[in-house]
Amino acid sequence: MDVINARSLPQLGQALRRLRKRRHLSQAELAQRAGVSRQWVIAAEQGRTRGLEIGHVMRVLDELDASLTVRDDLEPDAP
Repeated sequence: MDVINARSLPQLGQALRRLRKRRHLSQAELAQRAGVSRQWVIAAEQGRTRGLEIGHVMRVLDELDASLTVRDDLEPDAP
């Protein structure tokens, strides 16, 4: 399992692009499968989309067989 740290929209966009390319999908193919526009995928990959719709993000991640994890950085890791 590969964990990609994405603490900003540009980092999330880079992660989406990397995963899409690993799956050998074009932006258009991913958009069609996830039910979003190609323009949305382009903007997301470039980190230009302010206020990404979480539903869109989750559908794209689902199509990439990836997940979003929320980690509490203030809590010490459990043993």
